[in-house]
Amino acid sequence: MLARCLCKAIEFEFEPKNNTAINCHCSMCRQSHGAAYATQLFASKASLRFIQGQEKLTEYPSSPMGLRVFCSVCGSRLMNYAKAHSDYMSVALAAVVDAPNIQPSANAFYAGRVQWCDPTQNLTHYDALPDDIGKYL
Repeated sequence: MLARCLCKAIEFEFEPKNNTAINCHCSMCRQSHGAAYATQLFASKASLRFIQGQEKLTEYPSSPMGLRVFCSVCGSRLMNYAKAHSDYMSVALAAVVDAPNIQPSANAFYAGRVQWCDPTQNLTHYDALPDDIGKYL
Protein backbone atom coordinates (compact mmCIF):
# COMPACT_ATOMS: atom_id res chain seq x y z
CA MET A 1 0.00 0.00 0.00
CA LEU A 2 1.05 3.55 -0.66
CA ALA A 3 0.93 6.22 2.05
CA ARG A 4 2.09 9.81 2.18
CA CYS A 5 2.01 12.92 4.31
CA LEU A 6 -0.11 15.99 3.61
CA CYS A 7 2.64 17.93 1.82
CA LYS A 8 3.71 14.80 -0.14
CA ALA A 9 7.34 15.21 0.94
CA ILE A 10 7.25 11.68 2.39
CA GLU A 11 5.92 8.69 0.48
CA PHE A 12 6.28 5.08 1.49
CA GLU A 13 4.94 1.63 0.79
CA PHE A 14 4.14 -1.12 3.26
CA GLU A 15 2.31 -4.42 3.51
CA PRO A 16 -0.66 -4.38 5.89
CA LYS A 17 -1.29 -7.41 8.09
CA ASN A 18 -4.67 -8.84 7.13
CA ASN A 19 -5.96 -5.32 6.34
CA THR A 20 -6.61 -4.99 10.08
CA ALA A 21 -7.24 -1.56 11.53
CA ILE A 22 -8.38 -0.40 14.97
CA ASN A 23 -9.53 2.89 16.44
CA CYS A 24 -7.22 3.72 19.34
CA HIS A 25 -8.68 6.00 22.02
CA CYS A 26 -5.58 6.18 24.26
CA SER A 27 -4.51 9.64 25.37
CA MET A 28 -1.23 9.46 23.42
CA CYS A 29 -3.00 8.70 20.13
CA ARG A 30 -5.61 11.39 20.77
CA GLN A 31 -3.01 14.04 21.55
CA SER A 32 -0.56 13.13 18.78
CA HIS A 33 -3.31 13.06 16.14
CA GLY A 34 -5.26 16.02 17.51
CA ALA A 35 -8.43 13.96 17.26
CA ALA A 36 -10.88 11.93 19.34
CA TYR A 37 -9.07 8.74 18.28
CA ALA A 38 -6.58 7.47 15.74
CA THR A 39 -7.38 4.76 13.23
CA GLN A 40 -4.28 2.64 12.79
CA LEU A 41 -3.58 -0.08 10.22
CA PHE A 42 -1.29 -2.87 11.46
CA ALA A 43 1.75 -3.69 9.35
CA SER A 44 5.15 -5.30 9.45
CA LYS A 45 8.06 -2.90 9.93
CA ALA A 46 10.11 -5.15 7.65
CA SER A 47 7.74 -4.33 4.79
CA LEU A 48 8.36 -0.56 5.04
CA ARG A 49 9.96 0.91 1.91
CA PHE A 50 10.45 4.64 1.40
CA ILE A 51 9.86 6.10 -2.04
CA GLN A 52 10.95 9.58 -0.97
CA GLY A 53 11.47 11.82 2.02
CA GLN A 54 12.81 9.44 4.66
CA GLU A 55 15.19 12.20 5.78
CA LYS A 56 12.16 14.38 6.58
CA LEU A 57 10.83 11.93 9.19
CA THR A 58 10.89 12.94 12.83
CA GLU A 59 10.62 10.31 15.54
CA TYR A 60 9.14 11.15 18.91
CA PRO A 61 9.77 8.65 21.74
CA SER A 62 6.28 8.68 23.24
CA SER A 63 6.94 5.72 25.55
CA PRO A 64 9.90 3.59 26.60
CA MET A 65 9.03 1.06 23.90
CA GLY A 66 7.61 3.06 21.02
CA LEU A 67 8.11 5.87 18.57
CA ARG A 68 5.53 8.09 16.91
CA VAL A 69 6.67 9.25 13.51
CA PHE A 70 5.64 12.39 11.66
CA CYS A 71 6.66 14.64 8.76
CA SER A 72 8.99 17.43 9.84
CA VAL A 73 7.61 19.67 7.05
CA CYS A 74 3.80 19.45 7.42
CA GLY A 75 3.46 17.65 10.77
CA SER A 76 1.36 14.75 9.45
CA ARG A 77 1.35 11.76 11.79
CA LEU A 78 2.31 8.77 9.72
CA MET A 79 3.13 5.71 11.82
CA ASN A 80 4.12 4.17 15.14
CA TYR A 81 6.73 1.50 15.62
CA ALA A 82 8.75 -0.22 18.30
CA LYS A 83 12.24 1.08 19.00
CA ALA A 84 14.04 -2.23 18.57
CA HIS A 85 13.71 -6.00 18.51
CA SER A 86 10.17 -5.92 17.16
CA ASP A 87 8.53 -5.98 13.77
CA TYR A 88 5.50 -4.05 15.10
CA MET A 89 4.35 -1.06 13.09
CA SER A 90 1.03 0.70 12.65
CA VAL A 91 0.27 3.24 9.95
CA ALA A 92 -2.26 6.05 10.25
CA LEU A 93 -5.08 4.89 7.98
CA ALA A 94 -5.68 8.53 7.02
CA ALA A 95 -2.19 8.61 5.44
CA VAL A 96 -2.96 5.68 3.12
CA VAL A 97 -3.59 6.89 -0.41
CA ASP A 98 -5.94 4.11 -1.43
CA ALA A 99 -7.39 1.97 1.35
CA PRO A 100 -10.29 0.19 -0.32
CA ASN A 101 -12.79 -1.44 2.00
CA ILE A 102 -10.59 -1.29 5.11
CA GLN A 103 -12.83 -0.86 8.13
CA PRO A 104 -11.71 -0.72 11.77
CA SER A 105 -12.41 -4.00 13.54
CA ALA A 106 -12.27 -2.75 17.15
CA ASN A 107 -11.95 0.22 19.49
CA ALA A 108 -8.91 0.04 21.81
CA PHE A 109 -8.67 1.94 25.13
CA TYR A 110 -12.39 2.59 24.76
CA ALA A 111 -12.95 3.29 28.48
CA GLY A 112 -10.58 6.26 28.18
CA ARG A 113 -12.35 7.77 25.19
CA VAL A 114 -13.41 11.41 25.19
CA GLN A 115 -17.02 11.83 26.19
CA TRP A 116 -17.87 14.21 23.36
CA CYS A 117 -17.27 11.56 20.69
CA ASP A 118 -18.76 8.08 20.74
CA PRO A 119 -18.11 6.07 17.58
CA THR A 120 -21.38 4.71 16.30
CA GLN A 121 -19.79 1.74 14.57
CA ASN A 122 -20.81 -1.67 15.77
CA LEU A 123 -17.34 -2.67 17.00
CA THR A 124 -16.05 -4.64 19.95
CA HIS A 125 -14.85 -2.32 22.73
CA TYR A 126 -11.77 -2.95 24.92
CA ASP A 127 -10.51 -1.04 27.97
CA ALA A 128 -6.92 -1.45 26.72
CA LEU A 129 -5.29 -3.37 23.89
CA PRO A 130 -7.14 -6.66 23.40
CA ASP A 131 -5.60 -9.72 25.11
CA ASP A 132 -5.81 -11.47 21.75
CA ILE A 133 -4.07 -8.62 19.90
CA GLY A 134 -2.23 -11.24 17.88
CA LYS A 135 -5.32 -11.91 15.81
CA TYR A 136 -5.19 -8.28 14.68
CA LEU A 137 -1.56 -8.47 13.64
